[in-house]
Amino acid sequence: MKRGLVWCASLMLALMAVTGVARAENYDFKAGTDYTVLKTQIKDPGTKGAFVLEYMWLGCPHCRALNPLVQEFEKSHPEVKIERRPAVGNERWVFDAHVFYGLYGMGHSDLLYDIMDYYAQIAHDERRLPDGEDLKQYLRQKNIDPDKFMQVMNSEDTLKKLSASYKDQQTIGAKGVPVFLVNGKYQIRFEALTKAKDPKAQFIALVEYLLKQG
Repeated sequence: MKRGLVWCASLMLALMAVTGVARAENYDFKAGTDYTVLKTQIKDPGTKGAFVLEYMWLGCPHCRALNPLVQEFEKSHPEVKIERRPAVGNERWVFDAHVFYGLYGMGHSDLLYDIMDYYAQIAHDERRLPDGEDLKQYLRQKNIDPDKFMQVMNSEDTLKKLSASYKDQQTIGAKGVPVFLVNGKYQIRFEALTKAKDPKAQFIALVEYLLKQG
């Protein structure tokens, strides 16, 4: 576990550095080294074209550190859908997954990065994660009715989405976040990126390469 956190933290720092233009043809990507070919494809209902699926957690510092890169990729590749799903694990993660779907269910997916910053601020200042009262305070600041939000985050529709997300998590054997899947077929291996001269450029090039694989 410690080893995984070390390489993940190192990678996040490298990915935030200023880099050049990524070109897939400059790399020799290999299955088993740079990415894993999934035995079972993870589908994104309603999506017919290319997509990148990210499993994340609102309180994950590594996921948050990757947000600028994901946002940059999203803007430069409008033809590719970026689908985010909350990872479901312990009781805390389940609560935060409900919060995630509450935001999306009420049409406030644009607040994803903002609420992750809110989580990080409380973690930094008070060394804890937001509780129910913190959440209500945040919602009021954003002019969102807390009562309506609670109804949505605990709705039957949210429970179905959580169940589906957890099922797919189990299928790919995800044990931590972030996890990136390209077209539901290929899982990016972060270990190889830690050894790259330009992790950010290689990450983007790898995603582009895998998108071309279909």
